[in-house]
Amino acid sequence: MMQRYGWGIVISWLLMSAAVAQPTRPWQGAVEVGGLSAFGNQTPYWLRTNQYGTVPQTGNVATVRAEWQRDYRRDSTTRKQPRRVDWGAGLRAVLNVGSPHTTYDPALLLPDAYLKIRLSGLELYAGNRREVVGIGDTLLTSGFMAWSGNAMPFPKVQLHTPNYIPIGFTKGWLAVRAGYAHGWLINTYIQGSYLHQKYLYGRVGKPGGRWHVAGGINHQVQWAGQANYLRGTDLAVDGRLPSAFSDYLSMITGRYPNALQNDRFTGFDGTNRIGNHLGTYDLSVDYRSRRASWLLYHQHYYEDASGLALQNLPDGLTGLRWQRGTGSRARFQLQRVLVEWLTTMNQSGSQFDPAARYQGADNYFDHSQYREGWSYRGKTLGTPLIAPRGTFVTSINDTYTGGGYFPNNRLSAWHAGLIGAFRKGPTLTLRLTYSRNYGTYIQPYPAPFRQFSGAASARWALPKRPDVSLLATLAVDRGELYPNSVGSFLSLQKRW
Repeated sequence: MMQRYGWGIVISWLLMSAAVAQPTRPWQGAVEVGGLSAFGNQTPYWLRTNQYGTVPQTGNVATVRAEWQRDYRRDSTTRKQPRRVDWGAGLRAVLNVGSPHTTYDPALLLPDAYLKIRLSGLELYAGNRREVVGIGDTLLTSGFMAWSGNAMPFPKVQLHTPNYIPIGFTKGWLAVRAGYAHGWLINTYIQGSYLHQKYLYGRVGKPGGRWHVAGGINHQVQWAGQANYLRGTDLAVDGRLPSAFSDYLSMITGRYPNALQNDRFTGFDGTNRIGNHLGTYDLSVDYRSRRASWLLYHQHYYEDASGLALQNLPDGLTGLRWQRGTGSRARFQLQRVLVEWLTTMNQSGSQFDPAARYQGADNYFDHSQYREGWSYRGKTLGTPLIAPRGTFVTSINDTYTGGGYFPNNRLSAWHAGLIGAFRKGPTLTLRLTYSRNYGTYIQPYPAPFRQFSGAASARWALPKRPDVSLLATLAVDRGELYPNSVGSFLSLQKRW
């Protein structure tokens, strides 16, 4: 397969190399060519997970990835801080050749295609953009609870503060981050559905100090849309979900609509709030010194009032990261280590009682109106450890037909990751994940299905060409949940 497409890939690489050669800052670019091969019915978990939907689930693939980015320029006087007013843009294209292409997995993907404008600490951007939401280690994580970077980005308009903004009268001891967004979930199973998203975080700690404590909340809502499968049900009026401005106001505050039902929505929305709501409370403690830094964080998950009231403790993602400081000259040094624990076992109890204040059986990521739940183009938007049915072994799907689009949303998982580097050699990355999977409260498995997924990769900068690197990754799945498989990825990347 690689021989068949090899010359085309090489030619594409050379052409794109010439097109972006010798750019002037702040423009940057990269081109990567590679191939993925899997032995089994499915690409191993850690070759396709948290890749923003750019790696197909099955098939041997040749890939070409190109990106260009204009970032903010530095101030001409200080040369340290970005200019107060500036603009930027990003474009990333991924071409996959060889896998079976579908609506959800086309040959050409654009995970980045955006414009951004900066005004001091405030940024406005529009378009597709790779990002995660929450507090934690973004480099080695198993995937953030609510917004993980596992699915393909879709168009958004977002006004936010990319970094913490100090509150002046506190001399920087207090700082805040905030964001507000509207998105369009295009080309998916339900037409015309939107995303509402907002977050607010605060941080306490002396600027440049050793200790920082941060916390906050993020809130996501999928709302509106229409689909034929909703027609003739008590979930929607003529197959359409509410999308009026008054519905938007009700949705962003999370309050119940004024009417139990009307000509726009049925009693389902009247009694359950408009839209598919979810998010996390985040809390972290950060210690930094010259020799090392530590980050302890927790993302507490919620989908309704019971989660907001902490009735589902300890559900969520907990992580501890160690990172080496500066000054070491060892031949090999461990740079970063992460350990995470994810549990979704509680879900506010096993019983759903519509008359109770806290109803229980939260059934994470599934939703009655939105048939494919908290996903986009077949991939989970939140933690990828809660995976769609289509990724499981055939025997599970044939035997356990209930549980919705996410029939295994009760699980406990441990995840570890590390990065180490040779002073004159490759940088090594390792990811190891083990989970016990219990199904759902609606349809539990008779015994937990155990699953292990791991990946090891090495990246070399070529001698005398630090702008060119070779990446090799080997991944494996072994267990009872996903098909057993082994896969590899090999690529060559050049940056400008």
